[in-house]
Amino acid sequence: MNKKLSLSVVTSLLMVLGLCNLMSCKKAFDIQPEDALEASQTYRNVYDADAAILGIYGKFVRLADRYILLNELRADLLDVTPNADNYLKQLGTQSTAIDNPYVDPKPFYEVILNCNDALKNFSLMREKKLLDNTQYYQRYTDILFLRSWLYLQLGIHYGNVPYVTDALATINDLKDESKFPKLSFDELLTRLLAETEATPKEFLNQNTSAASPTLILPMDTYVIKDGVFKFFIQRRSFLGDLNLWKGNYLKAATYYKDVMETGTNGSTGSDQQVDLYDTYRVGDDNSQDHSLKTTAVLNPWTKIFSAPLADRIANWERMWTLPFSANFAPGNPLFKLFSTTEDYLVKPSALSMENWNNQVRTDGSLTDRRGLNMSYRVLGASPEVYKYTQNYSLAAPFEKTGIWVLYRAAVLHMRYAEAANRLDRKQLAGALINSGIKAAFGTKALYNGVPDTYPFDFNGDGGTIRGNWYRNSGIRGRAVNQDYPITTANTVIEVEDRIIQEEALETAFEGYRWPDLLRIALRRQDTDPNYLANKVAAKFEAAGDGAAAALVRAKLSNKANWYLPFKLK
Repeated sequence: MNKKLSLSVVTSLLMVLGLCNLMSCKKAFDIQPEDALEASQTYRNVYDADAAILGIYGKFVRLADRYILLNELRADLLDVTPNADNYLKQLGTQSTAIDNPYVDPKPFYEVILNCNDALKNFSLMREKKLLDNTQYYQRYTDILFLRSWLYLQLGIHYGNVPYVTDALATINDLKDESKFPKLSFDELLTRLLAETEATPKEFLNQNTSAASPTLILPMDTYVIKDGVFKFFIQRRSFLGDLNLWKGNYLKAATYYKDVMETGTNGSTGSDQQVDLYDTYRVGDDNSQDHSLKTTAVLNPWTKIFSAPLADRIANWERMWTLPFSANFAPGNPLFKLFSTTEDYLVKPSALSMENWNNQVRTDGSLTDRRGLNMSYRVLGASPEVYKYTQNYSLAAPFEKTGIWVLYRAAVLHMRYAEAANRLDRKQLAGALINSGIKAAFGTKALYNGVPDTYPFDFNGDGGTIRGNWYRNSGIRGRAVNQDYPITTANTVIEVEDRIIQEEALETAFEGYRWPDLLRIALRRQDTDPNYLANKVAAKFEAAGDGAAAALVRAKLSNKANWYLPFKLK
């Protein structure tokens, strides 16, 4: 889609978000009788540029089910149900055929080409002075980072992929490998870092809507603290991710820490103080209305996935969120995928449920409260992924709205811990995974017996002058689980294994698992070449399917099979 922008995509998304009630859709697009508009008609002012961005996100949200399936079913925490077709079974057993529709990269490239077209036209608008520099960078940066996120996904799943930044007319143009040779995954990471890190620093610290009056709209359903949307990709955390994949651990930790320090103390009001101490900090102030901590009486942790988009407490955790509506395409594809009342194609793996059931709480009892009736539930004999179906009620069977949480604070903390651990900050990594900074250090985070320096400086002092991290409860602390024993005596590999195990407990079914396992496998390929094979085979062993376990272990013992076959259809 080079010079034409589909009105149906843009209008559907605007109606889902309620935007058409707040600004004239006709004014925004100057809609002609035709179904599509030429570039000269669609990129005339800042409102047209904003419409293009929203249209791209409307296309992007259609990738949700594919994203979850590729990143979870290929790994160890999600399994197929008897309703699944052979294509899904292939995906789960690492035996995908080239004609498998779930491995077609075309849907990703369709959005990428939309991004390329918008980036080209934003540059033309700046040349024509239709956008000033600030307006230009606000919009250009957002779409550049979204495109880079899509390419990262392609690299994760296909390894070698064509990297195209041209505004091509059709997807078929990509099939000419003489014009668009494939880059290796490592080469792709280098390119993505070079392009994203070239962004002026002042535009790395803000999301598009935060600084753009034309995209800040007073919607009750989508405005959160200070009018900032979480609709757009979080830029600095994504730069942290790219550097983590590349092995640039200090840069990754620095980007992550910058985001972890999000929060403002611009007011002395109690609410502003709470936001300072809790935004993206996995915090707990021991009160029911200011916590996501799991307890025997109350379990607000589930609000991350079920609370309204504007919920203040949930948004201390959510960092990038997109809405679903049953009334507009693509509806809620995740509900259809997981719900026992719908297609019910995939379910929690036996291994994932064992992981939660084997955890020990601080009171000595068994089972992780993030598991049963939080991340999954059992209806009759059917286990169901519950993170995406919690808002469904038999009393309102057609109400299937939902949200897609693409990034959140717990992920940020665990990836920071992963980078810090690789830089010999094992105790600090353990603090964030376990019960928090204050519990581990008392006051300030130490390294070799002295307070550490940025980006490893954390102040958990809960005294008269409180440190910014005094309410940090840690991932396991928030779940009210006993700590993992992590000390300076542990090896880097031991701590890393604990981090990845905690990731399985905290973020199962959310789309992080295969990337996390692959990243560790690539890092350890010379010392532990069967890491990925053993992790995924364990899923089938827990289910009592020895034959499938042997098949998967044999497949993934060969690095070439870590990636899907690439063919544009």
